[in-house]
Amino acid sequence: MSKARTSTTATGNSANSTADRAIDILLLFTDDRPTWSASDIAAHFAMPRSTTYRYLNSLRAYALIVEDERGGFRLGPRIFPLARVARKSTSIIRIAAPHLATLGEQFGELAVLHQRVGPDLLTLDRVESRQSISIRATRSHLLPWPATASAKLLLALAPEAERAGLMDRLEPTRFTANTLPDLPALRAALEEICLSGIAYTNEERNEGVWGVAAPVFLRGEVRHCVAIAVPRFRVTEGNVASFATAVQNAAARIGEALGAVDF
Repeated sequence: MSKARTSTTATGNSANSTADRAIDILLLFTDDRPTWSASDIAAHFAMPRSTTYRYLNSLRAYALIVEDERGGFRLGPRIFPLARVARKSTSIIRIAAPHLATLGEQFGELAVLHQRVGPDLLTLDRVESRQSISIRATRSHLLPWPATASAKLLLALAPEAERAGLMDRLEPTRFTANTLPDLPALRAALEEICLSGIAYTNEERNEGVWGVAAPVFLRGEVRHCVAIAVPRFRVTEGNVASFATAVQNAAARIGEALGAVDF
């Protein structure tokens, strides 16, 4: 889920001009102009028609655009599920934002909204820590081995078929001295999470990082969670329960609000 903040230097990669141009073409379609001809697209981008048709044929092959009987192009059926996913994500980000902000104000620690997409955990939103020594959110994964609170929680509460498929791909990986060592230990931890409805990590993925995560239920399924990550030295017997209760309350309120949204 997270790791202690360190300095990194990013190395930029050259843009993929083919992908960029295909995206540019998709972005031409608007409410005001839902249909474009190949010649108009070619003129708009000052491209040869042969090049334009190559892009259009690629997009059409993925059903991202379709051609009508007059030779005009419009957005295709594959756009609709993408738009639906975007609407869901946008809705949960909007709904979750004030609850993450409340967690940030209450504790001054990193608060994160995660979504599971297959074996990946995506950080949809976060409120950064106000502390001088803090944790930063990073992209996480269930594979090869779940060790963060969010990863263990979202694996434990995944739909049965998906969980079984993910479990078959797991490979015990020792990240720290506290990482769960094998499948029997992980299965026991996942069973406990299913019973308690909450997950913890105690330096299992990154040394010095403690975390807690609670599920966001939507129509009986869990694909999102709310988590707090804290430097281990700031975790005490007195504040563990406060962290857990606050995260569970935030996740429950987000789930209730999502249930009232018509997707």
